[in-house]
Amino acid sequence: MRPGPTRRALAGLAAGLVGGLSILVVAAALRWLFGIPLIGELISDRVIPELSIGQFSRLARALGGLEHAKETALFAGLLAPVVIAAAAGTVFALTLGTRPVASRRGAIVLSSSLAAAALLFVVLLWPVMPSNYRGLPPGLASFLNVLAIVATFAIWGAVFVASIGAFDSSRPDRPKVRPTASEGRAFDRRTAITGGVAVLLALLGARLVQILTGRATVGANGYDGLTVHGPQTASITPNDRFYVVTKNLIDPNVAGHLWRLRVTGSVHNPFELGYAELISRPSSTQTQTLECISNGVGGGLMSNAVWRGVPLGQLIAEARPLPDARFVLLHASDGYTDGLSLDLATHPTTLVAYEMNGETLPDRHGYPARVLVPGTYGEVNVKWVDQVELLDASRAGYYERQGWRPERVQTTSRFDRPVSGQTVSLAAQPGVPVGGVAFAGDRGISKVEVSFDGGASWAQAALGYQPNSMTWALWSLTWNPSLPGTYTLLVRATDGRGQTQTAARHGTAPSGASGYHRVVVDVRP
Repeated sequence: MRPGPTRRALAGLAAGLVGGLSILVVAAALRWLFGIPLIGELISDRVIPELSIGQFSRLARALGGLEHAKETALFAGLLAPVVIAAAAGTVFALTLGTRPVASRRGAIVLSSSLAAAALLFVVLLWPVMPSNYRGLPPGLASFLNVLAIVATFAIWGAVFVASIGAFDSSRPDRPKVRPTASEGRAFDRRTAITGGVAVLLALLGARLVQILTGRATVGANGYDGLTVHGPQTASITPNDRFYVVTKNLIDPNVAGHLWRLRVTGSVHNPFELGYAELISRPSSTQTQTLECISNGVGGGLMSNAVWRGVPLGQLIAEARPLPDARFVLLHASDGYTDGLSLDLATHPTTLVAYEMNGETLPDRHGYPARVLVPGTYGEVNVKWVDQVELLDASRAGYYERQGWRPERVQTTSRFDRPVSGQTVSLAAQPGVPVGGVAFAGDRGISKVEVSFDGGASWAQAALGYQPNSMTWALWSLTWNPSLPGTYTLLVRATDGRGQTQTAARHGTAPSGASGYHRVVVDVRP
């Protein structure tokens, strides 16, 4: 007797859920052990670069801000497939019944539907298939990502078919087990076994989700958006305090023995080298400040470190560029890309860095290697770099496709002390210490000035730490207010080429923030 639609729907829902838990366990295990991206991560990397800056910002605001948006995306990427799988089970059960492959038609409909869905995902996500969070080469990564998508649908189909009968109470072939006195009714052995498997899958899936979310860049233990502020900023930022911005929900954990750096594209001599080969090459050391293009006026998404690496120009020269090569596209293990001119890529200060402050490059800062491009915002300084592709025409990178223009850092300066809203004493001796940082990409800082009267007059500050034109400058002066009251302090910097930063206030999009940082200070007798 054919069960009614309600029973079919419930049986399909339960079987679809078991299948969804199965693919959750498999997908999370593959992500954890082998760095194979979750389908949600691939979808994100496929969609996010296609949004404009405005669309991306509106989406983030609608989800409660960028951090909450990323947390939502992380859990949705892990759990949404389970919900969708349960819904698909319901649809198939209502359409094909609780014995979906008992007939040739049912088998064809189920298998062809799953095959079509897998093919659709592969086609739509093909441009982002080369990513792998353990550092596998792009070709192998693409193959494994396609295999993982096909396996996802195949596993769901197999589990769905195997388990749906266990949840159909109208099936005549179900062996009943004699009830115990405490149970009061018969139960089905197959249902009990399937239910037990579902519980085990749920527990295992929950544990894997806990492991992955524990490594997430957002949340309780996350570090995305880590900032650096005073009141006295250290000249060199410790590695664990260096600012972090990442596109990823879970950053790569690249295995050094698997990683290879490839120099390809419009070259006579494409080649690749491993980590040991990279660090054995002649290297150079430079101190350089990095700033995120999303750093607002007075913000802390800026840090300074001593880096060691191999000049990128040496590697490009070894590959012998073809005459038409004029641009470079940098690729990373996580699928991130960024483009720059060949002239900038071959500048002596552009490095493939593998050490940071005398230590091996930390995972969150791009181990095994990242590219450093002085004068540009942080997004150009690609982390987890694994390919340098020479091109005859420019190609927009991950965020450049949204409309960001990170090629030139805006001159900026900020107060680290005092902070806005602070109260100081008129009787302070030998005065009120005022200080902060200034930065102008690779142009250096020649002068910093402070106004204590809202911009009517300016006093020149003393420049302290500034070892070269690629770092920030630390500045300071002593303020001796003559009367109590509320004061508006402004700061401005002049770069090494004599150009003073603009007073015009502008947001971070698309070329970085501009304007004077100001703090309001109360002076009490």
